[in-house]
Amino acid sequence: RSTPKPSSAASDVYKRQVYELAMLKLRTWMSDVTQYLVLRVSVAFSSVMPDGVIDIAACITGFIAWNVSSELRRVTTGHMRQVLPVNSPEKLIDDKAREILINVSRYYFDLGRYSRLIGPNFAEYIDEFNGLEVLFESFDRGKGVIIVSAHLGNPEIVGQAIGQFGLCAGVISEELRNPLIERYMQKIRSTTGVRFFPTNFNGLLRARRHLRAGGLLALLGDRDIQGNSSNSLFFGAQAPIPDGIVSLAMSTGADVVSFWAPRTGVGKYSLYFKKISFMEGDQRDDIARGHNMEVLIGEIEYGITQWPEQWFPLSPIWSTSSENIQTHD
Repeated sequence: RSTPKPSSAASDVYKRQVYELAMLKLRTWMSDVTQYLVLRVSVAFSSVMPDGVIDIAACITGFIAWNVSSELRRVTTGHMRQVLPVNSPEKLIDDKAREILINVSRYYFDLGRYSRLIGPNFAEYIDEFNGLEVLFESFDRGKGVIIVSAHLGNPEIVGQAIGQFGLCAGVISEELRNPLIERYMQKIRSTTGVRFFPTNFNGLLRARRHLRAGGLLALLGDRDIQGNSSNSLFFGAQAPIPDGIVSLAMSTGADVVSFWAPRTGVGKYSLYFKKISFMEGDQRDDIARGHNMEVLIGEIEYGITQWPEQWFPLSPIWSTSSENIQTHD
């Protein structure tokens, strides 16, 4: 018995679906290539231009992004509305949010400056080293050091700074959606000899081994990259904040040190290290875990409060329903 042929209407629907899928893949590929080329051009530009010219280009790029993208305006103003003191003027919120996009641009333009930052003149770009002895004291204990920061200033500088001192350093880095940019970023980052671990199972397993061997492991704790974090109170509202730092510290006995690298001028930064004191205990101890999570979040909030316009996550931290519902100090 012959198989009945699909109707003409069903065939047309199938062809349209195939066409739409092909067009979606094409648009995604074109977007990925365009973003990659823009990044390559900006890196090439900043690798040869003076710092003052780079900063002007970053300001222009951030200003354009602010005026063109309503989504970026919505996300950044939402973050500033939650972080800044309650009842802050709308003009202040907008000004800080616009500065965020300028600082994002500075962050990407900085990629072309890495050849200078890893050279012998590294200290010329640092206005202040604060708490560096804390880092060495923790490293000398031999149990590994977890270095915690946020998407603020230029967190990549931690790799450049540690690389200058010959310490065994590794960084847990988010896997980017664009594979072209992911490979390019890893190539740039690896110039200091710092090891980078992706946020997949194998990468996190290698990162834990690196830490247990007495190495330094840097990661950012202000955003739920993997999408499996529980909500915690963050600037007065519930937000998914990863608790992996607490688990890692309690299971390995590693010291935890906060790190901040705010911009202090054109092409310059200050570096701040501070030991975070956790309650000792088994990671199954809910009281100790809860206490340590509060301490960690408090330290992250402190850094963001000091330099709010330099805090640049570009996807929402708080859900729309939770933003500004709870008050905070």
